[in-house]
Amino acid sequence: MAKITLKEIAERLNLSPSTISKALNDSYEISEKTKKKVKEFAQEHNYQPNPLAKYLKLGKTNNIGVLLPSIRTPFAAQLLQYLHQSAIYNSYNIILMQSIDNEKDEERALITLTNQGVDGILIAPVSETSNLQLLSSIHANHCPVVVFDRIHYNLDTHKIGIDNMKSTYMAAEELIKINRKNIMVLCGKNLGVTQYRLEGYQKALKDYSIPIKEENIIHIDYSKSLTTIDESLKEIITGRMCSDDAPNAILGTTETLTTRVLGVLADLKIQVPKEIAVIGFSNIEFANSLNPALSTVHQPTEEMASTALQLLLDLINSKKERSQIDFQTILLETSIQLRKSTALT
Repeated sequence: MAKITLKEIAERLNLSPSTISKALNDSYEISEKTKKKVKEFAQEHNYQPNPLAKYLKLGKTNNIGVLLPSIRTPFAAQLLQYLHQSAIYNSYNIILMQSIDNEKDEERALITLTNQGVDGILIAPVSETSNLQLLSSIHANHCPVVVFDRIHYNLDTHKIGIDNMKSTYMAAEELIKINRKNIMVLCGKNLGVTQYRLEGYQKALKDYSIPIKEENIIHIDYSKSLTTIDESLKEIITGRMCSDDAPNAILGTTETLTTRVLGVLADLKIQVPKEIAVIGFSNIEFANSLNPALSTVHQPTEEMASTALQLLLDLINSKKERSQIDFQTILLETSIQLRKSTALT
C-alpha cells in the first residue's frame, strides 16, 4: 500500500494541513470528533510522519542512539530488551550501534548518530579515554550523553552502572571461602572496567593474606574473534595447569570470558569444580542448564537500562544548561548466584 502524505489527507478530508497536523499530534485546539476522523483516515491509508520534517520543525526526532561494545552477549541482549521497552513506553525509538571494542569504530558510530540527529546518546565506552574529546563536544553542543555500564569515564554527565571492585571482591571471596585460593583471573585487555574488577580481585587476596601471583592475571584481547579467544584461553590454561603451581579456581571478569572458559575446560577435559572452580560475570539465562551449572556475578540489567534511559530523557527535556545540572553517578547492587561450578560437596 502506497503511503499518503499529510497534504493529501488534508485535501481528501477538506481540512487544512495545520488542522491535520494538530489532530495527529492530539492538540487541545482540535475537537475529539475531528481527531478521531483524522486518525482513523491516516491509519487506514498508511500515513507515516516524515521524521526529517518533524526534526526541522521541532528540533527533535524522538530517536535515541545506543552505543554498545557488542551485542553478542546475553548481558547486552538484556540491556537492549529493557532499553527498547522503556523507549517505546516513552514514545522514543532506539538506533543501535556497536563499537566492537574498537576506538575508531566507536568514533564512526558517534558521528553517524549525530548526523542522524538523535535527541540523546547512551554509551558504554570502549575505554576510559576513548573519544573523550568528541563525546564532550557532542554532550555540550549537540545532544546529551549518558554513560552506562562502563562508567569509569571522565565525562561530566549522569553515569549508571555497578561497583565493579566490590562485585569482583565478592566473587573472589566466594572462592576463598571454599579454600580455592590459587585463583586465575581472566580480564579483557584494555576494557574500561578491567582495572577496577582486577582491583577487587587483588584486594580480596590481600585481605585474606593470599599472595598475588602475576602469572594468574590473564589479559585476553577482545578485538579478536571468539575462535581466537578460545584458542588463547586453551593455550594459557593448558600452560598454567601443567605448571608446578596450577590454579584451582578461575574468576572471569567479563561475560564472554566467563562463559567461554567453561567450554574450553570441557574441551581440555579439566573437571569443574573438582580440579578447578569457576565463577564470573554473566547474565546468561541458562546458567543452570550448563554442565556444570555456572556460578555467576549477576548484574541488574532491567534497572540499569530503565534508569539510564530516564536519566537521558531528563536531560533531553531539561531547560537548564548542562553546567547547571547536578549530575549523578549511580551504583547498582549485583548479586552472587552460586551453582555447581563452585560446589565442592
